Amino acid sequence: MNEITVYVDGSYNDALKKYAFGCVFLSPEGVRCACGSGNNPDSLKSRNVTGEMLGAMYAVQCARKSGYDAIHIYYDYSGIEDWVTGAWKTKNDLTKKYAAAMRGWGQEITLHFHKVVAHTNVTYNELADEMAKKGLETDGIPAIRPVSEIEIHEA
Repeated sequence: MNEITVYVDGSYNDALKKYAFGCVFLSPEGVRCACGSGNNPDSLKSRNVTGEMLGAMYAVQCARKSGYDAIHIYYDYSGIEDWVTGAWKTKNDLTKKYAAAMRGWGQEITLHFHKVVAHTNVTYNELADEMAKKGLETDGIPAIRPVSEIEIHEA
């Protein structure tokens, strides 16, 4: 099957009033990393959770644009999976929009979710966390593009 693995994470900085995400794509050509940020006043209320959701959405969109049939999303915040599957109820507009978007895209690309424990030295999860923090230094969300066009991470 034509599939890709992605680790996602989110971050928040109260002083900057900004949330951010980091994505680590394990592509055939190498490890590729992306990050971005936002400061929508309504979305700030959910702090790093907003970044977590943005990371998952960005990863799925890039995988779809690349023509993948399936994506394996590794995350450390349970809502990333649980709002999509319905295990958690969506209680605000942000989580409702997230779940609806992911379910819709899930009609076109198979979504596989994998929970990892945060800050336990899982290499790519730690890198996703670093990328999310780096995202706080950016302005905005990068354009959705094929994974092959995302910058290769140099170790």
